[in-house]
Amino acid sequence: MVKIGLRSSPPLFLMSSRFIVAGLALLLLARWRRAVLPASLAAWRPIAVLGVLNYALYLGLTAIALRHVSAGMGAVLASTNPLMLALVAAWLLDERLTVPRVVGLLTSFAGVVWVMASRIGPDNEPGAMGLMVVSIASLVAGTLLFKRAEPRVGLLVLNGGQLLVAGLVLAAPVLVWEDPGAVRLTASFLAAQTYLIVGVSWVGMLIWFWLLRHGDATRASAYFFLNPIFGIFLGALLLGESLHVRDFLGGAVVALGIWLVQRG
Repeated sequence: MVKIGLRSSPPLFLMSSRFIVAGLALLLLARWRRAVLPASLAAWRPIAVLGVLNYALYLGLTAIALRHVSAGMGAVLASTNPLMLALVAAWLLDERLTVPRVVGLLTSFAGVVWVMASRIGPDNEPGAMGLMVVSIASLVAGTLLFKRAEPRVGLLVLNGGQLLVAGLVLAAPVLVWEDPGAVRLTASFLAAQTYLIVGVSWVGMLIWFWLLRHGDATRASAYFFLNPIFGIFLGALLLGESLHVRDFLGGAVVALGIWLVQRG
């Protein structure tokens, strides 16, 4: 969906506007539900840092890179996140890197590569691929910080605060480097933003933080392998893109790998 949004918007405007809308809505919902907000700047600080790592850097850099990386290559690179995190979590979070977990992670990654092999394409600039690796490292750092800091606020406040901070942080480079006049409010742009706000920023990320809060990082990150698989089937459903037998078999391989990680 990010690639679709980029057809009608500069990358940082796409992300900044999405984050501000999504963050404000979540914080307003939290207040309506009488959620307790952090009372001091010190209490807000870890939420702000998480917002920079998990959203501004991770998704901001990803959006920039995706202008010069195919969707297939982007999916493969993004799927290195669980592999990176498992290695670092074993060192810094004392999470056990068991044989079933290693086999499961490698199985799911292989499934993603198999599905995306025909979608990688030739137009992948090395600099943009490197930028994606940096963005993934930012998400890994954000995950480690979350597990270490454990901000004691409700998930609506936690996610809404991160999103709003990230949107405001990206607003400055938008004003300096991008031309807001280049934004075209097409039906595809609005549909992509709606999906990114509701499906990803709200539903997906709330589930992500819930999983991190109630389990270890390696198990939670394994579900990232599902993102490219869901993307393929959403593309078929919404855009009429073709599906192949390989997609179904690869999805089954990814699911098997995730099952192994959860059992390990």
